Amino acid sequence: MKGRWKLPLALAALILALGLLERRQLAEPPHRAEWLAAGDVKVRAVRLGRGDTTLVLLHGYGESLMSWQPVAVSLARKYRVVALDLPGFGASDKPDGPYTLAAMQARLGDFLARWTEGPLVVIGHSMGGELAAALAIAEPRIVGAVLVAPAGYGLGALADSAAGSVGAVAGAMAPLVIPIHDPGWLGEPDSLADYDPVLDPAYHHSTRAVLEQFDFAALRDGFGSLRKPVLLLWGRQDPTIPAALGEAISAALPCDTFVPLDGMLHRPHQAAPDRVIAEIEQFLSGSHACDD
Repeated sequence: MKGRWKLPLALAALILALGLLERRQLAEPPHRAEWLAAGDVKVRAVRLGRGDTTLVLLHGYGESLMSWQPVAVSLARKYRVVALDLPGFGASDKPDGPYTLAAMQARLGDFLARWTEGPLVVIGHSMGGELAAALAIAEPRIVGAVLVAPAGYGLGALADSAAGSVGAVAGAMAPLVIPIHDPGWLGEPDSLADYDPVLDPAYHHSTRAVLEQFDFAALRDGFGSLRKPVLLLWGRQDPTIPAALGEAISAALPCDTFVPLDGMLHRPHQAAPDRVIAEIEQFLSGSHACDD
């Protein structure tokens, strides 16, 4: 009688072990966060995908790399993708300063030199769009830029009036809208996985410092120097940086494709990621070149 049970019990134990292994594998996130040097700070980054061209994703004020998650996952099927938390935001270092355009650009330029190779395309939203444009002007390895409602030419009247304490509060509360963690997608050390920027005084300082030091109109006379292919995406109903400013930027750019998006506000890559991904992939696969 005992011998009859040996095989069924062994089989049951094997099935149980395989089930536990499968659950463990399912629980393991597909990507791991890294903290990489960027000048005088370390920034949280995630690297995914593969390919000859690297796409660098830069988020807007108050946000984090998680704002690009759907876009990053899709683009990584064809390209190497790097997304990072800008200094002062997300889970990156939050120095006292400086947070000027020049200082932030220098940190990101160092990051690109250290951690990327080959041709680059920068993809930036809002504040990250201004940084992407500045990098594209200065960095020879950057062969193109995708700018989603970028700053650089200025802000709308509503955003200008909200700057200062109101803007800092809005930026500090942004992680409540898009949390900076997704343990099912991005693995992090236990010591940092529970970090909450909303409860961090350094984060509140950095959101205020950015509004005080970063010039959101610094490229008003500089967009004409960006002589590389540019895809300019803009929500027609954007109240933060109105589409009229996008038209002005498009007129200044020597080589761009301007795509206004009906029914979209300031964050089309979050509201309609599939549409934005399609526009980006079409831009990346095209032969859009600038005249010398």
